[in-house]
Amino acid sequence: MPPTVPAEPSARTPREGRVDIVRGFAILVILANHLTQVAEFGGLREWLVPTPTRYGYSTAAELFVILSGYMVGLVYLRRAAPVRAIWRRAGQLWIYNLGLLALILPLAFVMHAAEADFWGLGPFVADAAGALLHFVTLGAAPRLLDVLQLYIVLMLAAPLAILIERRSNRALICASVVLYAVAQVLIAWRLATVPGATKDGLLDRLCWQMLFFVPMALGARQIHRDLFAWLAGRWGVLLMLVAIFVTGAVSHEMEAAGMFQRPDWLTGRYGLTPLRVGHAVAVLLLYASALTLAGSWTARQPLLAVAWVGRHSLDCFAVGVLMTYWLGTAWLRSGTGHLGYYAAVALGVGLTIGFARWRCVQSRPSNPPDGR
Repeated sequence: MPPTVPAEPSARTPREGRVDIVRGFAILVILANHLTQVAEFGGLREWLVPTPTRYGYSTAAELFVILSGYMVGLVYLRRAAPVRAIWRRAGQLWIYNLGLLALILPLAFVMHAAEADFWGLGPFVADAAGALLHFVTLGAAPRLLDVLQLYIVLMLAAPLAILIERRSNRALICASVVLYAVAQVLIAWRLATVPGATKDGLLDRLCWQMLFFVPMALGARQIHRDLFAWLAGRWGVLLMLVAIFVTGAVSHEMEAAGMFQRPDWLTGRYGLTPLRVGHAVAVLLLYASALTLAGSWTARQPLLAVAWVGRHSLDCFAVGVLMTYWLGTAWLRSGTGHLGYYAAVALGVGLTIGFARWRCVQSRPSNPPDGR
């Protein structure tokens, strides 16, 4: 691929509703998954809200990072000064994360020790100054806030990726994939040789960068246009992707039942394994295929409401994190079991959609799309 040619400053990238729907669905699934984690911590084991995450090897977080990187390539790399715009956005997200922490921290003082540890707030109770220093320097974060922290780190590293992409789009893709492979090998070596080691830290972030920078390179090429055009009318492709998803779901349930065990290097202990990456890509293609064949239904409810969330995905994600903490903490004290859990998920989804609709209404046409 030849180097990307930046668009003129006035150039606008038209919205693609199907991309917005996938982003919005990922945000809503993340919210449901997060509240389900609270429910599991609270003792619920059955009749949990079914999401794709419960029946496969990847989570909606992978889709969130993939689509965020894609939108950076689609939107920011077409600007006259992309690095300045990206770093400005990273600074805004840093403030967002700090604001979220300020709204969440008061909860730590009504939690028992096990609950604070579950949320990752224990360090703030034990050593508030030290924990805050780690947080503001992007070294560590409580549960759920680490996703935004990862995104900030990737945005800060984006200028180097842009420099490579300007010379060769393919070079960026290759470099990112190689860096991922090296990081995976080093994680395996570290776990095998260092007692008590985990996959967390720099090496884990070096794995996640592939889910951001490869899509960023593809976004600069606007490959969604060719993808959607190719998927149009191909029901066979949809059936194949459904078969892959069902096979993964059956395999996941068989493994959970103890019928077989996958290789250790493909388990969650190793972080973002090739199995997780492959499953996430397959799920993303399944969504793209289904939405392409849905035709005009993508402009109707309820998919339109999901698209609202996708247009302001990061804002909605931040609101979802805040709701997860407050609704989750309230549920753990309510004793309402499954009924309260279902109500919390429904309320969270409803409030997220309502917030997204408000953001759409108050956003001016001159504002850039949320490729953030």
